[in-house]
Amino acid sequence: MMNTNCCGSEKTDDIDRISSLPDDIRTHILSFLSTREAVQTCILSKRWINSWAYAPDLKFDIGEFELPDFENFYEDVAVEFVTKFELLMKSVLEKRETSCANIFQLWLHSGAYWPRTQVVNNCIDDAMKLGPQECSIILCSCENLNLNTDLIFTCASLTYLQLWLFTHAGPFVAIEPNSINLPCLKILNLDGVIMSDDSFKNLLLGCPVLEELVLENCCIGIIEICSNTLKNLVLHSCFCLIRLKISTPNLLYLNILVVTKEIILLNMLSLVNASISVPSWYDHDKYITRGRDLIHNLSNVESLQLEFNYPEGKAPKKDFSDCPVFNNLKCVKLLSYGLYDFDLAPFFLLHSPKLQELILENKHGRVTEFLEDETALEGPRDALVQREFLKTVRIVGFQNDNGFVDRLINMLLIHVKIIGDIVIDP
Repeated sequence: MMNTNCCGSEKTDDIDRISSLPDDIRTHILSFLSTREAVQTCILSKRWINSWAYAPDLKFDIGEFELPDFENFYEDVAVEFVTKFELLMKSVLEKRETSCANIFQLWLHSGAYWPRTQVVNNCIDDAMKLGPQECSIILCSCENLNLNTDLIFTCASLTYLQLWLFTHAGPFVAIEPNSINLPCLKILNLDGVIMSDDSFKNLLLGCPVLEELVLENCCIGIIEICSNTLKNLVLHSCFCLIRLKISTPNLLYLNILVVTKEIILLNMLSLVNASISVPSWYDHDKYITRGRDLIHNLSNVESLQLEFNYPEGKAPKKDFSDCPVFNNLKCVKLLSYGLYDFDLAPFFLLHSPKLQELILENKHGRVTEFLEDETALEGPRDALVQREFLKTVRIVGFQNDNGFVDRLINMLLIHVKIIGDIVIDP
């Protein structure tokens, strides 16, 4: 409302402009707040008393109830904080309107003092009944997690699911849902879980439109991923104790760091970016054959990173002469702990006509002990075919071992007439 004072100028009365906003805008504002913050808006005005009950997102983070520091730490105080968090979850879900939720987040990382498992399970069950599209659950506890995931894995509205489970009682948390039906799920991110082979197989069958799968710190005996919809796949620090088999004709991005006895890659026709790391537990007696197979099935990529970690004294000879040409490869990065994989560089220089950048990274540390190793960087003194030009060579992690760097550069110059830039990062 505008008033005019005696001088003829306009004066603005105090107006509650936020409360006068349309309901959909106020609801949108609440989406940027945690659930605790959204509830606190009820004191703003009468119009805001029940607005939080219509907030599209449910975000519970025990970090908002921070425990005191160790100097002022008392068990009863910690329990009081956790109890407040339990009451918040319970009261919000009881009073919330039955409209659907867009996002459900539950982040519990309180260490020794953790909400009761039954309260957590009830919270998750009530939230899943609201049909959220996105679900992020991060739980960290000092005790065993007896989590009921049935309603999570049958929430048909989910398009995104993140489930990170950590416990000091063991390295993994077992999840064995009775049934799996996620017809809309496009992104699945699991961390810290252990599943039976059958449960994992049913998980993939229950996600018919899955486009991105991320498994970190997981344990599954046999991982077989056969999907026509998957575009991004990350398997990082996973224990696949028997076999890893991937057949994904529409996959674009692949990142593998897995402890396993066997890796099989099939139908990688669309793959653009790949990063493969095989740890020292790999069966290196069969390295040559499997190495050929791995590289053969990555021949369409534009960017490639390879890392093979050998047990001490077990670096095998490599012969990839029968592998195909990498017609699309523009950047290749070779990482080595023992410096034996850098002799793959000539292979890529010869078989990658579009290659622009070669990165060689030492992850071992100082390489003085390798200077006298005649097998390191062993290769022909002359090349029958020499590449005309390479735009960039980047050498990383050699500190002040200039002797080895010179040896490395000389090896590359046997196979390339002109290198545009040589960048050395200690």
